This record gives sequence, structure tokens and C-alpha cells, in this order.
Amino acid sequence: MGSERERWVTQAIQELAHAEGAPVAVRHVCRACAKALVASGVALHIIGDLGLSEVVYTTDPVSGRVAELEVTLGEGPAGDALVQGLEVLVPDLTGEATACRWPMFAPGASAAGVAAVFAFPLVMGMVSVGSLEVYRATWGDLSADEVTDGLLFAEAAMRLLIERMQVWPATPEDDLFAEGFGPDWAVIHQATGMVSIHLQTDLTSAFLRLRAQAYLTDRGLSEVAHDVVTDRLRFIPDPDNDEQS
Repeated sequence: MGSERERWVTQAIQELAHAEGAPVAVRHVCRACAKALVASGVALHIIGDLGLSEVVYTTDPVSGRVAELEVTLGEGPAGDALVQGLEVLVPDLTGEATACRWPMFAPGASAAGVAAVFAFPLVMGMVSVGSLEVYRATWGDLSADEVTDGLLFAEAAMRLLIERMQVWPATPEDDLFAEGFGPDWAVIHQATGMVSIHLQTDLTSAFLRLRAQAYLTDRGLSEVAHDVVTDRLRFIPDPDNDEQS
């Protein structure tokens, strides 16, 4: 990738941070990416403590809902980009091939007002640790330059995460991920721990049960998690069904 485009991407990110009078953070990468790619929104997913994708930042409420839907369903472009380590470009979510590939995510995202999705992996060496997902409200392909820029913004997000994690916890989490519209993962983590106690199972299985409950009740993952931590929802061990009291 040409150094000229790399400098342009870096400058776009730094200008947003400078306008806020704040250190460069994930939100500046996502917002600069949204502006550069003429996107309606951008979401950043990374691998969490359970080895599953988590949404750490979204630029707007619609992107937050769509990103949370993707995590809840366990399918979509962000997850595929993360697993494959390659960009996943979907210029039309209503296409037949897309509906077959993501039978639950595609119609859900379309219903939320998203027409096209483009996901770029965050790669560290040979390992993908996350993805930067770009949403558009209109159908259409990205140009070759826009694909290049999307990869560069993902690379910038990866570098930022590595740099900040190296000085963790000296860098407050709020400085890195502040002011996003994604699900409340602190509450989701707490709820996952509580569900693991309810069901006497491991954390990954508990999270999958929490995610299944959100899907079955057509609610947000964080909304279900809030019910668990406030004791409005309790999971009962039952191998035959997912009934709760």
C-alpha cells in the first residue's frame, strides 16, 4: 500500500483527535473511516476474553444495533473477516447469495436500514484479532481506493490497540473506546459470570446461552444481560430447553 495513502489516512485520524484536543483513540479511527468511505456507520469488533467477537465501538446507534445483532446471531461479515483474515465486501445485503450465507443477519441488518457492509480484518502477524466493519445505507461496491483505505483504517486501529495495550492499565479504557454506541460489555461480562453460576457451566457456554436467549426473545444482548445482573432473569439448568424463571 502506498505511503501517500497511509499518510492521508493517518492525517484524517489525527485531525479528528486534534479537533477534540484528545489523544488519538479508536473512535477517531472509526469516525475518520466513516467519513472517508462515505459510510452511514462503522463498528469495531475484537476478540474478547472468551475468544469470541465483542463490539468495542460503533459510531452511531444504528451501527450499534447491527453490530450487536451480528454478535448475538454469531454470523455476518465481521465474523467472517476475522476468521478468514481477509476483507469481506458485500455491496448488496438483499442478494440471494448473501441471504444464503447469512440467513438471519442479512434480513435483520437490512431491516435496520443497512444496504451494504464491508468488513476489514485487524491482523497481527498471521493472526486476526478483530475486524473493522463499514455500513452504508445505499447499495454499491467500494472503489479500489476505498478498499485500500478500509484496510489502512483497520491497520491503524490494530496499531492503536497494540500501542495502548502495551501501556495498559496506564491508559484508561474510556480514553481508548470512549463514547461508543455498542453494547455494554462490562454488563455482558458480569451477566455471563452470573449465568455460569446459574447453570454451573463454563463461561463460554454461559455466554452462548445468554446469546441464545437474546435471539429467542428478539432482544438486544446487552438488554438481556441487564436483566440478569438486576436479577430479573435467572437461568435454570435444563438440558431439554432454555426456559427461565
